[in-house]
Amino acid sequence: MLRICCVFIIILFSIMIFGTTFSLTYQQNILDNFYNSFQLEIWYKSNDFSFHTSLLFSNDGKFPPFLAPFYGNYYVVLTDSGIRFSADNLKFSFGNLSNYDVIDSPYSLYFSSLGYAKPTISMKYLDEKFEYETRYVLISYDDGGNFVNKGMNFKYYAIKVGNFRIGYEESVVYASRTYFDLEYFLNPVPNFFLQYVRESSFYKDGMFNDNSLMGFFIDYKDMEKYWYVQILIDDFNANRIFNPENPTVDKVAWSLGFKKLLRRDLKIGLYHAGATKYTFQPSGNSGNQLLYGYTYYNETIFGDYVIDYQENYIGYKYGENNLALLLNLLWTPGNFKLNSELEFIISGTKSPVNPWTERDSYEPGFNLLNEDSLEKTMLFKIGIEKDFGIITLGTKLLTGMIYNKLELVDAYDLVGKPYYAPSSNNERLIDLKIFLKIKFNF
Repeated sequence: MLRICCVFIIILFSIMIFGTTFSLTYQQNILDNFYNSFQLEIWYKSNDFSFHTSLLFSNDGKFPPFLAPFYGNYYVVLTDSGIRFSADNLKFSFGNLSNYDVIDSPYSLYFSSLGYAKPTISMKYLDEKFEYETRYVLISYDDGGNFVNKGMNFKYYAIKVGNFRIGYEESVVYASRTYFDLEYFLNPVPNFFLQYVRESSFYKDGMFNDNSLMGFFIDYKDMEKYWYVQILIDDFNANRIFNPENPTVDKVAWSLGFKKLLRRDLKIGLYHAGATKYTFQPSGNSGNQLLYGYTYYNETIFGDYVIDYQENYIGYKYGENNLALLLNLLWTPGNFKLNSELEFIISGTKSPVNPWTERDSYEPGFNLLNEDSLEKTMLFKIGIEKDFGIITLGTKLLTGMIYNKLELVDAYDLVGKPYYAPSSNNERLIDLKIFLKIKFNF
């Protein structure tokens, strides 16, 4: 009881000092069940400094309950909590932060547009001609069970010419040996080259066999429009160019799109993305190569809970072996907002955690949706909200159809971890969310 009172006093004290946002979101799936969530936020913001903390309580069944005897079937998640400050052209941020990509897209490749929060340290430099960021993300600690020491480092370098940005992006994932690599974070040399240098005789042999992803982007932004192109290459090798007699496998992803202001309060967006089979997967049957996939978890099933693959991928939310197309309209007259989306998604067999999916080795070449059966998804989403000042009211509707839905199946390869494969089942989707948000500024 004393501990609860202390926590309550701290929250009240924080609310009196900082601005606070409290939001309660109810969500009902018309076909199956009813569940709800609420989110508490406290923040302070000045010109060069901001403090933000956010807690999500939900019983949607995605994760195991937190202290079930006291809180029922609710779990707790830190959604975005940290400190951000700047000094001239430098920006620093650290905390349990939501991670987003450099480009503004629902189909971003290096960080999922769903913006999952993890312990993060970021240092960024920006001026009129150049941008650079180095970012560390803690993925997991070793718990002696399902989790291992696993971390990642992300960097991007961009040259700015007028309204254009032309940049290079990269990520490196390491598992088992450590959860934080200081040299990747501090050294401005691209991680791709650091990895190869560190595999030389000057370092412990084989210690730095990490998973590197690299690519490029170009975008353009002015007052009326924004467009971009982004490429990701997973575990880059040059055999196709320099050693064509020893073919490997193409692990690539791409994303492109634009949004344009049609009039003062109406905006349209069109986006496309895709990824070949095996992209983001680990690439070995044992050791750190089995664990260094571009995912937050090294398993798909924890007890009675199945981790949705969209919750697992660090990067592109639909993962490997996929094509997606999205049309978006946003109308914002006054304090009213209407957002609608029409989306079409095709997916084949995929496994975030099992190397080469159901096989012990890869199929060489370019593999994309080359299967007899594929999952086809059509989605329509519409959201409406009205800001009344202190109170914001809104509703979101999702409807659609999934044909040959991806389902978990057992694998009979050396690793034996389940993977997703198209089934003979179809599923109709209807989901309704109503939310109320109350905001106070002290």
